[in-house]
Order: sequence, then structure tokens, then C-alpha cells
Amino acid sequence: MWMLVRADSLDDYWEAGAGQRTLAACPDTDERGDPWRWTARLAEHESGSEVLIDADPEYIGVQTTVYADGHTGVVERPSGQQMVVTSLHGQVLISAVNGPWERWLNPGDVFIVEGEEDESLRVSLTADDARVSVTLLAPRRGAALRWVP
Repeated sequence: MWMLVRADSLDDYWEAGAGQRTLAACPDTDERGDPWRWTARLAEHESGSEVLIDADPEYIGVQTTVYADGHTGVVERPSGQQMVVTSLHGQVLISAVNGPWERWLNPGDVFIVEGEEDESLRVSLTADDARVSVTLLAPRRGAALRWVP
């Protein structure tokens, strides 16, 4: 499953005075009834943007990598893990290595990928000054992670 959220669609998610915006959370509201597992926020600093991940350490392991300098390469999302991809600066193209789909991310957009199959994704930065954050969320208790939007 894939879910793309555009930065301009979440204006109400800015936290007053904090300089942060919620990109995505699982679940995204208390009304869902599912226990909270993780939240991804975009923090904007004078030196640039960064993604902050807050996750329940009993259930989820977190690994974040920031790509820059015109990077183009393949990232692997193992079965049962979730991947949170956010453009920090400039446009980024995310595409399936063995599939027909691709998604363009603008600064502040978030793209979430999950599923039962291993997946190879190509990350292509469109300019030397573009930057993208890629976070893998791995289950610690064996069950595959599921998105609760």
C-alpha cells in the first residue's frame, strides 16, 4: 500500500510556536481506537528541514537516512516494515524498481509505503541541493506494521 500526502493539504497540522508540522501518525487520531505506534514530524530550522520520528520503542525500531548531493539509488523496504519518505528540499522522484508506478515529492510531502512483500524503490534527487529523508519503521514484535490512517 502507498499513501502520498501533499504538504499543502495539512495546514491544520502545524503545532503553534513549535516550528513543526505533523506529517503522519499511526493512528492519526485518537478516535481510531488503535494504540499509538509512531508519529513523523517535519521540523523547520534556519539550517534546513528535518524529519523527527517519535515511535513506541517496545514495538518499533527506527532507522533514518538523509540523501543529498544529487543522489540516485535504490532503497530496500523489507516485508512488514513501513517506509516514510519526505522531501526536505527540492523535488524527489520515488519509483518502483520492478513496477509501473512513480511519485513526485515536493518539499514537505510525505510518502508512506508498506506491504507484505519486499520492495525495492528508486530514490532520485532532481538537483544537487535536493535532500530527502527515508525512514524505515521495523516491527519489534514480529507482526507486520499496518497503516492506520
